[in-house]
Amino acid sequence: MINKLAKAQKSFIAKLILTLTALSFMSLFGITGYISNASSNRTVISVDNIKISQAAFSHAFQKQLNAAKNLLDIDFNDDANEEIRTSILNATAQKMVHDAVIDRTAEKHHVLFRPTLIRQMIMTEPAFTDMSGNFNKELFRRVLSENNISEEQYVQTVKRDLVEQLLLKSPVRSIKAPKTLVDLKARVDSKRRTFKYMLIRPDEIEIDRNISDAEIAQYYEDFAANFIEPERRDLSVLYISFDAIEKNTAVSSEEIKAYYDEHISEYETPEKRHILQMMFEDEAQANAAYEKLEKGASFEGVASSDAHQSVEETDLGEVAQDELVFEIADDVFALKLNGYTKPVQTGEFWQIMKVVKIIAPTKQDYAVASKQIKKEIVFDRLYEEIDATINKIEDSLGEGKTLEQIAQNMNASIFKVQGLADDGSVHNVNMAIAPLLKNADFIDTAFSYAKGEISQTMDFNEGLAVLRVDDIIETHQKDIETVTPQIRKLWKDNEKAAVAQETLNDVMHDLENGDDLYKVAPRYGIHVYQSQPITRNETFEGISYADIRELFMQDLGTPYQTQVGDNYIIAVAYKDYRDTTPLNEAERNLIELKATQGLWLDLEKAMLDSYAKDYKIKIKYKLMGLVE
Repeated sequence: MINKLAKAQKSFIAKLILTLTALSFMSLFGITGYISNASSNRTVISVDNIKISQAAFSHAFQKQLNAAKNLLDIDFNDDANEEIRTSILNATAQKMVHDAVIDRTAEKHHVLFRPTLIRQMIMTEPAFTDMSGNFNKELFRRVLSENNISEEQYVQTVKRDLVEQLLLKSPVRSIKAPKTLVDLKARVDSKRRTFKYMLIRPDEIEIDRNISDAEIAQYYEDFAANFIEPERRDLSVLYISFDAIEKNTAVSSEEIKAYYDEHISEYETPEKRHILQMMFEDEAQANAAYEKLEKGASFEGVASSDAHQSVEETDLGEVAQDELVFEIADDVFALKLNGYTKPVQTGEFWQIMKVVKIIAPTKQDYAVASKQIKKEIVFDRLYEEIDATINKIEDSLGEGKTLEQIAQNMNASIFKVQGLADDGSVHNVNMAIAPLLKNADFIDTAFSYAKGEISQTMDFNEGLAVLRVDDIIETHQKDIETVTPQIRKLWKDNEKAAVAQETLNDVMHDLENGDDLYKVAPRYGIHVYQSQPITRNETFEGISYADIRELFMQDLGTPYQTQVGDNYIIAVAYKDYRDTTPLNEAERNLIELKATQGLWLDLEKAMLDSYAKDYKIKIKYKLMGLVE
């Protein structure tokens, strides 16, 4: 089925030619795109004529690494995090191969999109629109800058997403998981299982001796690389928050009044009237109906008998004068309550209208409106004020003023950062600017200047910053007295981990030789626990869902080992239960949705693989650092 689908897709794409207009960002916004010089580097990935250089790969990998570092607060210089680093490296390579296959397939089948379509998609993206729903070019550039994406790269991403939608997603979205698959998944998901398990906690293990002075000295020598104090820097940071800029943005009362007058319709609600109406195709019918009204007949009754209208068709609801056609609007709004008009011709019809309720006009108090207006004006000016603040700082720096002089002139504060390392760790920092230390651009800037130098103005999510390097403490070896407490702890932790690992191996050996869990546990002073009945979508003791699925694949009584943090868990599937309660419609729909989405992903992968088989793909793993 997958092969047939792939062939059908190729046949369809081969016939598909969208507009053959090359897309450039210049044609969209008149902005020069990013020009890469990566062609001078060695190629690490090639998909036919599409080449990815070592520099381009390294740049993409570093972006992912920085994102993970900021999100997870991980030091990738630590060998303990090497596995995570390698996973990110591998994922980056896979993504770039995936994108290259998509780009090559689009090129092969001449799949192109009009620049106007791309431009429209970008300009309607909520992340780039202001409070009025209008595209804001400065906001667009700011968002891309904060995410370290060039304008050309973003346009390419939008195009690639459209191509993926066309080549992979759209062809499979009409496919639904068959009933047999849904039934099977429902049975699998409803299965419950209990587990007997043991916990081996290294931190609870007692070590009956202490490390000797000789061992400390040897440890200090053997692991000298672990006791290097990194280069650290003391900084002075001039910081101005956007909130402060907003509060200091002056708006005159004249400006507020002018805005109020210009947008008066937003602050006034005109008189409205609840109207009943009846319509006729000729004047004679309308006059006959009007005579019945004059004799006391009800409006609704005449509308039903003479105009053949339902209650809903007769009730026009609450309307303002400018919402009615001009031929009858003045007459309606001249009526008193419960009055009705004479027949009036409106276009090809004759109408009679009755007023059943009058809603008086309202006007928002100017004092209340002015506060909101000031916020609107300040918000509209904020980007201009930010740019003006940046220019003022840069001009002051150009004049040779000190950071302290600039801060005084701008009524801003200077914050001290003591002992900043390039991993973001710090000895002391004011909490007002602590978030800056999570930003890779701030760290890079702090380590790009010499002692006494002042940086350019940096633009962050919440404000502007300028830093000066006050002192540089060079990298040096920590003395043994300083690190002895650290060595004692490392040694003790390693000893506990070794004992825990040895215990784990012994327990698993006994269990795999057929010993019962309750007989093995007392030998090692370990308690046996039992979980509640769980499905494969639940967990216990913090075990990952991947390991839970592995546990459900084991036969009853088969020991399985895993690790949660520093703790080891040995679990044995104990008993299975079948839930015989019929699924309700919502539960079954959810299972069907999950099964269908899983099927879509499998089919999309199969289709991508089928495209890739047509190309000559080369991957130089060694240049990417994926092999030794």
